[in-house]
Amino acid sequence: MSLRSALRWTLPPLALLALAGWLVSPRMAQGDAEAATGPQSAGMFPVQGPAAQPPSAAGPDRLAAVQKFVAQKNEESGREAAEFVHAGWTMVKVPPPDKKLLALDPLLLSGREADLRQQIASNSARPDQAANLGRIAQEAREEATQVAAVEALGHIHGDEGQNQLIDLLHELPDGTMARREIAPLLHPRDLSDPLAGRLAQLLDSTALNAVERKQIAFSLSLVGLRDRSALPGSVLEGLSQEARTLLASTTTLAQLSH
Repeated sequence: MSLRSALRWTLPPLALLALAGWLVSPRMAQGDAEAATGPQSAGMFPVQGPAAQPPSAAGPDRLAAVQKFVAQKNEESGREAAEFVHAGWTMVKVPPPDKKLLALDPLLLSGREADLRQQIASNSARPDQAANLGRIAQEAREEATQVAAVEALGHIHGDEGQNQLIDLLHELPDGTMARREIAPLLHPRDLSDPLAGRLAQLLDSTALNAVERKQIAFSLSLVGLRDRSALPGSVLEGLSQEARTLLASTTTLAQLSH
């Protein structure tokens, strides 16, 4: 086939392809332009993504929903308050807790002893409050306050309260009501407890009266019978014969009482 014949058969299809490409390319360009100038590109709508907030996260609708929720909770609270009053109770404003009162500060004895006594009587004291209770027992003007402090010390679990009570035996005047409450509140965990040795030494103390020494000996005897144990030999050797005799007699008495 000659060159002229080949061109005659080839050029028409090529022309058709070129014409089709020319027709399609403007439409594609127009579509790309519209995509580039769409609402999101123009800033009309926020771009959705991990950092984007949904349209419902803010705005009047969101604010209205929050206000409706708050109003509903306020309505429920008001209804409960009305039922409370209808039942015969009275709504009163209570002042915040007094930190000094909660800590059993002995300085409150000046002017607020009644409040301090009520606080002691209505709450269980902590071991870290034992020192304050000891001061209150010594410095209180009213005997009822002294007794309340002594009883609170006796109910503290641990050596802090027991050691304060032993000190008070030597500091409170003999015959006072608060001091009479001390000896029955002295109780060691067991006879191997160092506190038991300290109590045993009190059996020879001239600062204690006969009733107090007998009460302490009886407590030691009860612990020994309970645990089927005895005071360590080193403790017994440090006691006078009179003190050992007292222990023996209270042990016999404790056995008879059981």
